[in-house]
Amino acid sequence: MREPRSNFIETVHKLGGLVYEVGGTVRDRMLGREQKDRDLLVARLPLPKILEALRPLGEVVTVGKSFGVIKFRPRGTEEQFDIALPRKEVSTGVGHRDFDVDYDPNLPVEVDLSRRDFTINAMARDLQDDRLIDPFNGEEDLRKKILRTVSDRAFEEDPLRLMRGVQFAARFGLTVEPGTYEAMEAAAPLIRSVSGERIAEELRKLFLAEKPSQGFILMQQTGILKQVLPELEENVGVEQGNKFRDDDVFMHTMRVLDAARRDREIPLSGDLELILAALFHDVGKVRTKRFDPEKNRNTFYCHQTVGRKMFEKRAAALKLSTLGVDTGSIDTGTIDTGTASCTGITSV
Repeated sequence: MREPRSNFIETVHKLGGLVYEVGGTVRDRMLGREQKDRDLLVARLPLPKILEALRPLGEVVTVGKSFGVIKFRPRGTEEQFDIALPRKEVSTGVGHRDFDVDYDPNLPVEVDLSRRDFTINAMARDLQDDRLIDPFNGEEDLRKKILRTVSDRAFEEDPLRLMRGVQFAARFGLTVEPGTYEAMEAAAPLIRSVSGERIAEELRKLFLAEKPSQGFILMQQTGILKQVLPELEENVGVEQGNKFRDDDVFMHTMRVLDAARRDREIPLSGDLELILAALFHDVGKVRTKRFDPEKNRNTFYCHQTVGRKMFEKRAAALKLSTLGVDTGSIDTGTIDTGTASCTGITSV
């Protein structure tokens, strides 16, 4: 495995500091996934001393007073490190930023790890002796493909972790441990306290999964989906009749979503705008469903028109444009009116 640039790490060690790889960086190494940006923890040195050591060696940017992360890029490389000090966090409310943060260079790394979301993200690797620090058995959970929270109050303390858990489960093929699953169900309504753009970013990561449907099915089963994408939840159980495999509209959408993500026969498969179009292409069916006695089947005349308006509302609420997509150009379906007229379709 390729080691980080050693010059600044050796400098920190010579000053009496300790440097750890932490969180997702350790997890991804175990999974054989390399990251361009890497998370480090520097202990036993105060922040001014760390900055003094880093500035002669590359570009240094401090980010945010509340979280105090140092962005460091060693001179002559594109590799970037996110460096933090050990800290404790005390939840002061329901929200992603509702925390009192206490930085302490002498805090044991195990205490810092205890504030993290899932066991697979609560590991550290000491870069001085390559020792793995794993107080919550994250390595075993990763090997067994289990998603487990570090704390029983993980979702109450930070409801964004609900979405993080969903995308981790889908991207890494994890099974949610029963206690964690029950906690997700109980905390699902709390996701409404999270800003739209933060939810959108976790959805973007979910779309990176080979089968994003696994995450959306988990969201539906735990009650998260009706909080985040209620218009998609409405289509659960809506029968289509003559469609492939007798799927309801929701499961049909899941198949289309997975195809848009990875089917090489589909032009631009994997493109974020195509994936969003697939996710919302049939969302209007629940509100246009009618039984046609002459044809003896359900019809969904104008569902594309209704669905387009539903997508526009949800795109604005989640601020999907922050993902770098042009939501106005996303075509959720060509209008298929049959013999019906779509004039006057305005209410969604």
